[in-house]
Amino acid sequence: MLTDSNQPPPISTEDMMEVCARFMDSESYSGLVNSSFDPEGPEAPGICREYRYWERSLRNDLTVLRANAQSLDPGGYLRPAAAVFGTESTAHEVMAISSPLEAELYLDACRWAKIDELVYGHFFDLEFLRGYKMKLEILERHAMFEEEKGFDAYREIYARVLSASGTEIPMGV
Repeated sequence: MLTDSNQPPPISTEDMMEVCARFMDSESYSGLVNSSFDPEGPEAPGICREYRYWERSLRNDLTVLRANAQSLDPGGYLRPAAAVFGTESTAHEVMAISSPLEAELYLDACRWAKIDELVYGHFFDLEFLRGYKMKLEILERHAMFEEEKGFDAYREIYARVLSASGTEIPMGV
């Protein structure tokens, strides 16, 4: 059982898929393979479709807020997506978090909650398995976080964004 986004992954996605391949028909398995919390991945049906709408709306809201904070035009960075209720307030909450790591962990907790909402009422059917796989991906992502490397990457990206916008890089960044 996956209880929250802070636990270590009890099984790898690869091992989960190996077990599923033995017990699922090829069409269902193929749909499960494409199931992911990454909205840029292949299209998948069921809860993944609804999740994709939500995630794209959230990312667009974050893009707008981040661009506005830097006085940039977000237009070239937005993805085609309808606005989904609640993602704008989530984006504002994320932007209020000063630590990039804490912001990512909060985002993943929100993603986890959305997946929980979408799988509600599904008990070990294909939609439950899609949600389980998506949650495993979140846990595996957390297992790869290393605070210092992450902060170094953040500083590098931040410096590139500022440089591209013609903004002077503040001292200490």
